[in-house]
Amino acid sequence: MNITFHECRYILHLKDYDSGVFFYREVLGLQPNYNWSIVPDQKGYRFYMGSGRLEITQIPFTPRQGHSEFLAQCSDLSLCMERILEEMPHIEILSQNARQVTLRDTEGNLVHLLQDDSPCSGGDVDKTDMFTGTFTGVLYEDDLAAAQSFYCDRLGLPLLERQADALLLQAGDAQLLLRRRPAGCTLGPSMIGLEASSVNKLYDRFSQSPDYKEAGVLRDTDFDARRLFQMYDPSGNVVEIYAYLRNVREEILMH
Repeated sequence: MNITFHECRYILHLKDYDSGVFFYREVLGLQPNYNWSIVPDQKGYRFYMGSGRLEITQIPFTPRQGHSEFLAQCSDLSLCMERILEEMPHIEILSQNARQVTLRDTEGNLVHLLQDDSPCSGGDVDKTDMFTGTFTGVLYEDDLAAAQSFYCDRLGLPLLERQADALLLQAGDAQLLLRRRPAGCTLGPSMIGLEASSVNKLYDRFSQSPDYKEAGVLRDTDFDARRLFQMYDPSGNVVEIYAYLRNVREEILMH
């Protein structure tokens, strides 16, 4: 069964949603992709961030998650930090050098900003759109072998690199880094969303397995016109599989 993946979203659930919108839109300068407000306490904002998409949602939102971590390449790291410090002078910076900066967002999520040295990052830099390189979401896993089986063998994501305590995967238009959870690590569980060429086929593949752990039923959404379902990976991270209804009308009628 040949399933292809397109969009990848890394999803953060925030208690202080408005502060999160300010941080990612104004402080980091991310470009909006889509935002929604179903009822007053169910809001979301999706941003472009390099090759991927970062999505923030307002708590209450289920399934719940912990603090998360991601990496993003920017075309000019020093100029990016100049903007960040102008907008938020007292931001918490954990480490900083010419190649990488690690900081916390308004809710304690770890944000790694990396200098992008690819040829396309040269030339004039737009200070309002500096994230042009690879986006990498991080998931912490208790068992890397089980995680590889779930994401590579069953879901079908390509393995790009095997590291001592991590696996780097291609996840649609972004990357996914599966890290072995070290002792005492308090990060996670986290959440990702993957646009698939066939939601129904993947749902049938996973839901018929005895170890399937459902996080959200197969359903269609009105506000952004998607068909989706949510499941837990072996370590409790949430994986949302979706497709836009305009792309799967024929498949829906036959399911």
